[in-house]
Amino acid sequence: MLRIDFNLIFTVINILILFGGLWFVLFKPVRKILDERQAEADREYEEAKAKQAEADESKEKYDASLVELEQSKAQTMTEARRKAEDEYQRIIDHAEVQAKDITDRAAIEAENQKKKIMKSAEEEIADMVVAAAGKVAGSAGGAEFDRALYDEFLSKQTGDNS
Repeated sequence: MLRIDFNLIFTVINILILFGGLWFVLFKPVRKILDERQAEADREYEEAKAKQAEADESKEKYDASLVELEQSKAQTMTEARRKAEDEYQRIIDHAEVQAKDITDRAAIEAENQKKKIMKSAEEEIADMVVAAAGKVAGSAGGAEFDRALYDEFLSKQTGDNS
């Protein structure tokens, strides 16, 4: 059977003292270091979590500003297109007015030229008629003389036209 003697009692007391000493010397400081490291890891995890939340918030703000920028860009492009179209239409209208003015002036100028040419032709014909009438009235050469004047008149007309 099991006998309890002093050796056994001292051995148990020594083991308890050794365990207590190790507890205060080794286990308690190691446990303290482990707790500190755990607290530091928890703090870093919380900081990382806060930074992640801040980064997510910044990303959302960036995405919102990007969407707003795209909308602003689209609005600016639409407005620029509208302004360009208005300017294009204004230029086209101005060009049409100028073209109409130019064609009207050209038509008037052509009509004036036509009138000048007609007046000049009428004056030349009148001069010729007066010259022919003066020659006819001034000379009494008869039929042969009239024929000569007629031939001269025709030769002048055909010579001027060529």
